[in-house]
Amino acid sequence: MADTPTLSGVRALVVGASAGIGRAFARHALALGAQVCVAARRGDKLAELCGEVGGHAVVGDVTQPVGCQRVVDEAVAHLGGLDLVLYTAGYGQLAPVAETDADGWRRTYDVNVIGPMLVCRAALPVMSPDGLFSFLSSESTAETRWGLGAYAASKAALDTAIRGWRHEHPERRFQRVVMGATMPTEFGEGFSHDVLQTALGRWAATGIPFTAMETDDVGRQLAETTAVVLAHPGVDVPDLCLKPRGEAWS
Repeated sequence: MADTPTLSGVRALVVGASAGIGRAFARHALALGAQVCVAARRGDKLAELCGEVGGHAVVGDVTQPVGCQRVVDEAVAHLGGLDLVLYTAGYGQLAPVAETDADGWRRTYDVNVIGPMLVCRAALPVMSPDGLFSFLSSESTAETRWGLGAYAASKAALDTAIRGWRHEHPERRFQRVVMGATMPTEFGEGFSHDVLQTALGRWAATGIPFTAMETDDVGRQLAETTAVVLAHPGVDVPDLCLKPRGEAWS
């Protein structure tokens, strides 16, 4: 029987852990023995999580440069260093490109591109040599989804930035996690019902399925996979793809 994956002794910073995949990952990472700092804007949600399963809360806004540095500094002060940085924070509007204003574009890029890059920049000097930077990307970069043009563009920009880190720091490991549809999360809570109905119809017309993974399953899969990656520092896993299983032909 294979050994159970373990994160014992791993010092992890999870950015975007107040809900969704980040929260689920933190729960499973703690269960696997990791020392975890969870970071997000909403301190009440972090306190709730830490009260349930442990970990250390770091409140910070990664849309601000000072917030990115603060999150890393506080995590390092608590943990004594870092072996893993997982960036799961994400933001997207559901709107046609022609109706996405400058503030919408800025917010999307602040959370999905600039935030992870500044967190990575702050953490690079204090990351252990065999550590792992992991960023959640999206399957939307490889397809065209009506209403998610700005979101997909930001994730494509994130992918390009990750390649830049790999090129400039080949001695380090930077992982892109291509994430398929996952529920429940808070990603679509602000979507207009009418616009969402239009989007679902457009997506169906282009063959995009409605299947989704369970958030807790995704968090557990990521935690266990990360444990294996960290246990084998001589092997790089630059890209990881998680997507719902397809349905059998009828």
